[in-house]
Amino acid sequence: MRSFIALFLFVALSVYPLLNPKIILAEGNTRKSDPEPEEMIVGQLIVIGVASVNEKKAITGTTIFNNSQIRVACSKGNKAIIDLGSLGRIELTPGAQFVVRFSNGLLSGDLIQGDILVNAPAGIKVSINTPDRVVTSDGKDAVVIPVNTQRGVRCIPTAGKTSSSSLTLRTTSLLLLLAGAGAAAAGIVIAATAGSDQIVLSPIRQ
Repeated sequence: MRSFIALFLFVALSVYPLLNPKIILAEGNTRKSDPEPEEMIVGQLIVIGVASVNEKKAITGTTIFNNSQIRVACSKGNKAIIDLGSLGRIELTPGAQFVVRFSNGLLSGDLIQGDILVNAPAGIKVSINTPDRVVTSDGKDAVVIPVNTQRGVRCIPTAGKTSSSSLTLRTTSLLLLLAGAGAAAAGIVIAATAGSDQIVLSPIRQ
């Protein structure tokens, strides 16, 4: 009799979940869903003039990934802007060299040389390393932060390269101008002494 009761209970407990699908659904809902992969953050570069990303020539629309190195050529009129969407923007001036890093809620990087301008909205922290100091912002308010470094090679932007022919022409013009000034001075001395009967030339003493 006991064996019959035990067998009955075993069969009943085995069949009962099949007769109640709600129990199966409830068990299925207790499983934790797999975490969704974090969306990769990327930026875009806006180039005016000449710039490079990781030592390769860049154009407007070049994708900027985390830890990218951006360099702007040292000539007047060159500029690069890193557009990171909701994280903000970073503007690089001529001669700037910058390694950009970013993640959710943080805009950072290493300024190797030159000047940059960081524009970050409220809620985004800023931390820029330079050879001189670390420039930070807690993200409570929107900020526009100019960052520069006084160490290393500093860029002096020029309008462009001067050709050798142009340089030669300028040098020649300068020599002619000096020669003309010398001749004019000699003429003034002769005119001043023309009224006398004798012109005395003094020897040059070393």
